[in-house]
Amino acid sequence: MTSSSKIKFFIFISAVVVGANFLSVNAAAVTDCYLINECSHFRRDPSASPSPGTQVKINPSAVPTDKGFGLEAIYHSVEPDLSLVRGNGRMGASLSPSNSEETFFGAPGFELSEDLLERKKEQKKYPNQKFTLATAFELAEKNGTGFRRYNLKLGAMAKYNKLTGTVNPGGGISGVLGPIAAGFSAYKDETQLTYTGDLKTITKYNVQTYNVGLYLTSLILNYSHLRLEDEDKTYLATVRLYTASLTMGKFILTAAKRTEQSPAPAYNYETETLEIQEIKEEYFGGVQYSLSKNFMMGALYNYYLLREASVTATLFF
Repeated sequence: MTSSSKIKFFIFISAVVVGANFLSVNAAAVTDCYLINECSHFRRDPSASPSPGTQVKINPSAVPTDKGFGLEAIYHSVEPDLSLVRGNGRMGASLSPSNSEETFFGAPGFELSEDLLERKKEQKKYPNQKFTLATAFELAEKNGTGFRRYNLKLGAMAKYNKLTGTVNPGGGISGVLGPIAAGFSAYKDETQLTYTGDLKTITKYNVQTYNVGLYLTSLILNYSHLRLEDEDKTYLATVRLYTASLTMGKFILTAAKRTEQSPAPAYNYETETLEIQEIKEEYFGGVQYSLSKNFMMGALYNYYLLREASVTATLFF
């Protein structure tokens, strides 16, 4: 991070910490908001991610099953990232025409070095080439207090690549027991690259993820680990995410650190060049505000790993 970016991020962290010290919301109400979804159809997953639409594309068991309809949009450029969800009380389905790769909470993307350099300089997000259809089922659920509360969900998904015409499968499971949440997923995926002269190559790979979280009244702490390996076993990347999400009245504040270890080059924002750097660290900040019972808006920093500002809106009814 540049010096100015670090200052801004640590100011945001300080605000979260100060807010936690002076928080006066009702603990039981906030726990219900997160665990049984009384505040939003999009806050059911155990990842603490501010974009449930992104989490669904990584672990399909994160699809909300509560009865209702939801729409999430993240806007950075002309083309917004959209996620739609529909639940009937026992199962839910989600459809998204957007990638999760090269987002702060997603997997690394495969990209030609010249395309990566140009995209970073022009502040363009990673190009979409996939649709994700996901569904989740309630296996078990009980509302209550403490460890008498539990939830277990199973999910499946299909990723359709519009450039290759291929459908790749995936599945996941997630659960909550009292203040503890956890999830696991595995899926296949592929990316098509186009070289000069219209030469095309397809890289197929497998992704595995797991996460564990702790609900401390209004504060969620979460650790996520993602592992990506190509089918030839010549490319391996891992991503570790540390996320804290805090509810303060109608506000949700999120801060996160991402550590990626991969052979992909890193972009230097000061020199505007690519560098050989195996370990890459990035930071994230987000603020979301509930305008009404059914509508939430927010501002995100570095969601697309461009050190950019994005806006998000969530509608559910």
